[in-house]
Amino acid sequence: LIPALATIILAFIRMSIALREAREIKDERELARTDELTGLPNRRRFINALSALENKEAVLLLLDLDGFKQINDTLGHEAGDELLRQIAVRFARQIPKDSIIARLGGDEFGAIIYGSTEHGFEIAQALRASLAYPADIGSHSIVVDVSIGAVTNDGQPELMRRADQAMYFAKQNREGVTL
Repeated sequence: LIPALATIILAFIRMSIALREAREIKDERELARTDELTGLPNRRRFINALSALENKEAVLLLLDLDGFKQINDTLGHEAGDELLRQIAVRFARQIPKDSIIARLGGDEFGAIIYGSTEHGFEIAQALRASLAYPADIGSHSIVVDVSIGAVTNDGQPELMRRADQAMYFAKQNREGVTL
């Protein structure tokens, strides 16, 4: 009876260790696909979602903050990081549950909005409008704008490159959002 009980106890211990290790692996995978600063999905997760689009009706948005470098240079990286965190929260609030917004790096974000071109354009406008009021960073009230390139998933190649071109066009021409 004692060897049987010992075997059962050891089996439970081994099972609890295996479950803990599985949770740790899951947490590590999640961290590998999450931007550490903002908590948003990172570039890796975004590219995976983009490659899974296939023939789904969706709009790809690339967003680049206007004037961020100057803020980072004058107020410091800590202020810049805090600004990015606040912007990430604002952006995440505007995104529908079935869509994704990610920090791609620096002051660049990407979003995949599922639905029609009109719906994607409305979300792009809402993202831009979310920056209309200032962010309070320490004793500073900071206002930034965003340039957004939007491309409909039309089955054509190089969706990311086309969205990047639209975003740079929006930035150069101060249009806000370019489809």
